Amino acid sequence: MIDYIVVGLGLSGISFCQKLISNQKRFVVIDDGKNSASRVGSGLYNPIALKRSKLAWMGHQMMSSMDSYKKLEADLGVNIIHSSPILKTLLSATDVNDWHEACSQVDSKPYMRPKIIKNKNNGIHAPFGFGVVDGTGWIDTAMLVKAYASYLDKQELLMKHSFSADDLEIKGTGVRYDQIEAQHIVFTQGVKGQTNPWFSYLPLQSTKGELLVIESQELQEETIIHGGVFVIPLGNGKYRVGSTYNWKDRSATPTVEARDSLLQKLDCILKVPYHVLSHSAGFRPTTPDRRPLVGVHPKHHPLAICNGMGSRGVLQAPFTANSLFEFIEKGEDIAAEIDVNRFKRYILDK
Repeated sequence: MIDYIVVGLGLSGISFCQKLISNQKRFVVIDDGKNSASRVGSGLYNPIALKRSKLAWMGHQMMSSMDSYKKLEADLGVNIIHSSPILKTLLSATDVNDWHEACSQVDSKPYMRPKIIKNKNNGIHAPFGFGVVDGTGWIDTAMLVKAYASYLDKQELLMKHSFSADDLEIKGTGVRYDQIEAQHIVFTQGVKGQTNPWFSYLPLQSTKGELLVIESQELQEETIIHGGVFVIPLGNGKYRVGSTYNWKDRSATPTVEARDSLLQKLDCILKVPYHVLSHSAGFRPTTPDRRPLVGVHPKHHPLAICNGMGSRGVLQAPFTANSLFEFIEKGEDIAAEIDVNRFKRYILDK
């Protein structure tokens, strides 16, 4: 018998596997290589909700867990961390005043600079300069997922197929799946978790997001820009632009409407020519209260879940994976805001 079966190899699955490895736990991963969110996400890590210029929930704690990505870089031998401040475009005196007010908040001070910096890039529309958020950047999530899958495969820890719920047998002290017995099974399936029969009582949603990659040799910018959308430098004159949020569209293909929306917002930021290189779409696992789903099944304790990371998956995945591991192994409380028990009343007879 092994300790854990992990279903899904997105950011949450990788973060949980890292906890298992560091604690010398025996495990195997089931994943079909079709993770949507981690392959098309922007990969941004940023503790500030820039629309409100306010610290995101548990922002300090989640930023402290970012060291896990440095260990992943070392373990995998890849460069996935791209550090960069975020420059928020300020378009009016009101924007400047709002920024100064936000900077005066105690929680925001470690990240938001009170001093406005002048816009020195003629290719960007920021007549009142930029507000600066420090300690931010982006993770190359597509590279991370690919490299980690290869890492596990070489150690014969990866079962490369789709998980079949019909093949899982729940026992009193563990589970059995495809001849494998384990003490626990942890579901980190992303949007596929919507079809998980044991956690179907949870309000897991899929929110469509679309991204563009553009090229502009005239822009010459090396810092992340935010002005309604993010513009993330990728090098060689290429930039990632995003993202959209659509709770109704269930089509897997990119849409003209999303492209037009992104370009309209981008045109409010850029004052130089550019052209679109690619347009991609994917689905984020989200929840109505915008908090992850972390914990064990109320009736079947060998079953656990770590899902619903939304658009802040890079920051939330290491934090939530650690919370789940510490709960299972040591009985430490999971924060009430993310504990699946907040939806326990919906389970009924499931």
